[in-house]
Amino acid sequence: MNAPTLSATADTITPLRRNLMRACYLLMVVGLALTAWPRLLGSGPDRPLMDGTFDAVLCAMQLLSVVGLFAPVRMAAVLVFEVLWKAIWVLVVAVPLWWRGAVTPEVSETLFAFAFALPFIVIIPWRALVGDLLRGREPWRAAPAEG
Repeated sequence: MNAPTLSATADTITPLRRNLMRACYLLMVVGLALTAWPRLLGSGPDRPLMDGTFDAVLCAMQLLSVVGLFAPVRMAAVLVFEVLWKAIWVLVVAVPLWWRGAVTPEVSETLFAFAFALPFIVIIPWRALVGDLLRGREPWRAAPAEG
């Protein structure tokens, strides 16, 4: 009898790729522990609402990244989310500012920080994840009972 697997994706990811994914999670765990948590816990009542909200989301991602250290493939959505939100910010905020010649030191600093996520694009097993999603589609309704 074969041992059950997590998914088709879990079987196709090499140990090297799995450990590189763990390195991505570790980068997020350490980086967010040093930045987001101190900002969130050290902020006072005068802090803008969205700044606190943003840091709370980052802190939640940091906690999920801790889980990713132990289950890198199952938590791959955390890495995908990390790449997607940063890519959206670069395309919607940074590129138009650059195009207008209005990049500020704060934008440059943010872009530098975002560059740490660039290796994630290569490390995430995109083909395996998409294939797993397409194979594992969930039905919209319950299957009819067999009788």
